[in-house]
Amino acid sequence: MRKNFIIALLSVGFIIMLWTPPVFPQAYARVKGSVTSEKGIPIEGARIILIFSEDGAKTELTTNEKGEWKLMNLRAGAWTLGIMADGYQPKNIDLNLSALKDIPPIDIVMNPIPKHPLSKANELYQAKKYAEALQEYQKVLAENPDMHQAYERIGLCHFRLGDPDNAIKAFKLMLEKEPQARNVLLNLCAIFLEKGNLEEGMKYFKQLEEATITDHSIFYNIGVLLFAKEQMDQAIEYFQKCAARDPNYVDAYYQIALAYLNQGNNEEAKKNLQKIIELAPGSDKAAQAKEILDSLE
Repeated sequence: MRKNFIIALLSVGFIIMLWTPPVFPQAYARVKGSVTSEKGIPIEGARIILIFSEDGAKTELTTNEKGEWKLMNLRAGAWTLGIMADGYQPKNIDLNLSALKDIPPIDIVMNPIPKHPLSKANELYQAKKYAEALQEYQKVLAENPDMHQAYERIGLCHFRLGDPDNAIKAFKLMLEKEPQARNVLLNLCAIFLEKGNLEEGMKYFKQLEEATITDHSIFYNIGVLLFAKEQMDQAIEYFQKCAARDPNYVDAYYQIALAYLNQGNNEEAKKNLQKIIELAPGSDKAAQAKEILDSLE
């Protein structure tokens, strides 16, 4: 009886073993490659990103000093490979990885991001090589007549080189293409004010939204020209707008004081002279302010 029972148990165990589905190990794939420039120079630090199409799982690494990369233990199936490197156009490649067969190395050649035609000239301008920058801007414009942005840069070069008249010509050419170019309107306004041409400067000033102008010197120069025309109320208004944009600009308070003195308003003049002494007690302007205050006592 006991023997029959053991035989029965062995038979059941055999049946269970017979019907249990086999368990196979997970199949993994591997892939490797390299990243180089058009000249064959290895790109170190390029980002390699693989995204598994089935569930979006992501794996990421960077290339070594030889521009090489390698990944093991990847799930077999469809992947998207992305390659990114500073200064180069990114690339995407679709892959189908198999655990049974290695794919050939993926050697990627990266194309540089095209430089803007004005890049070289801009670099020269930033380096304060204004004469060289001017020549480069003019060259670019001759080769690309539709690149009207160069007119603004040409105008800035002329201005930096002490040639306001040619700067004005270039800025006006820019305005023909972009009538509302804010920086160009500001530059034209500033140049005409510095030349003492209040009427022409105000023509460009009035095309701007005053609240967006942060350069205090624009308001100061307008005030100076209005003062010269003995338009004291308006001069004071613009000097005050100058001071509002740079509360530490003592010249604005000095001019306000002079304008009030011109009107015979000594009390307001004193307030602004005191402000100068508070802001810059050891300055020449403070010494002048003290002299005027003493004369008013």
